[in-house]
Amino acid sequence: MSKINNPLLGQKSVAKPLPWWQKRTFTIGVALLGLIIILVIMTVNVAKFETHLATGDTVLLELAPVDPRSFMQGDYMTLSYALEGEVLNELNEKFPENEYYINASEGYVIVALDENNVGTFTRLVNVIPSDLAANEMALYYRVRNNELKLATNAFFFQEGHAEAFEVAEYGLFRVNDSGEPLLTDMVDGVFKVIKPEVNDLETNNFETNRFDNEKVFDDDKTFDN
Repeated sequence: MSKINNPLLGQKSVAKPLPWWQKRTFTIGVALLGLIIILVIMTVNVAKFETHLATGDTVLLELAPVDPRSFMQGDYMTLSYALEGEVLNELNEKFPENEYYINASEGYVIVALDENNVGTFTRLVNVIPSDLAANEMALYYRVRNNELKLATNAFFFQEGHAEAFEVAEYGLFRVNDSGEPLLTDMVDGVFKVIKPEVNDLETNNFETNRFDNEKVFDDDKTFDN
């Protein structure tokens, strides 16, 4: 039998090394770094939210009528505020029609607080004044796409509790040093926080929420500024 003389048969195949950015250790490292960054951002946001909730000053904003067909949507209610209309009226007086959303894209509305901490419109400013009166508060607003953005336009609640919130007349907010309002509760016409009874599914017994539904708004133990 003749021997085949082929030099290629005697050569061993050599695998070409992967670039450093395609190596498994690098890919895992990038994934872990991304996860760490996400966790850090989430932690910072949670801490910011908790600080806002714990230290923000209290204000009540009167709710404005909304379309009854969109008021209740199963587990949330759409919101509009009387203060928004007053801000828009002021902007329309200062700027020509359809131009205020360009020239007054953001600012602060100064509200005066009454004995129940209900905020009512007083004036608009570009920055938070350093000489606010003791009963005044600055709320940040912005205008986007010809629409005023003052506070959240929805309040979420446990499904089945819609009827309890139909008597809501005010939104209860915590406002931080930047004038950003954070909605926490709904309040009725006699300034009581609405906390409907919840059904304990494990015991089938009804118990009240951790906030007493009869707690009045000006209870310092519940709403300390």
